[in-house]
Amino acid sequence: MWKPILTYTGIFVTLFVSHIIAAANELDLLFRIIASIITIQTLFAGLILHLIGGKCIHARYPVIALGMGLGWAYAGMQLSWTILIWVVAVVIIQYGTEKGLKYNRLAEQTNG
Repeated sequence: MWKPILTYTGIFVTLFVSHIIAAANELDLLFRIIASIITIQTLFAGLILHLIGGKCIHARYPVIALGMGLGWAYAGMQLSWTILIWVVAVVIIQYGTEKGLKYNRLAEQTNG
């Protein structure tokens, strides 16, 4: 249970630290690439967790905090109503992911 969660968290933390280092060294292209990957990882947290062998429901509550952090970053690190848009977006994507993966088992094969 913990291995996929720790894998996701390790990748996220590595990317987060890398984007800070890229910004500090004025590596704009690298910063944008890493920020884009962080955005994708945040928006699709449940799906990514599922793809690396975990359960997508384990991302249900953390995506709220991740969405707030993402909104905070895209709002220029100031309070703004646009933070709410990011939170709503990640919650909707997480809800859709959970509903979509609910029926992920294949039908049984018949022999004959």
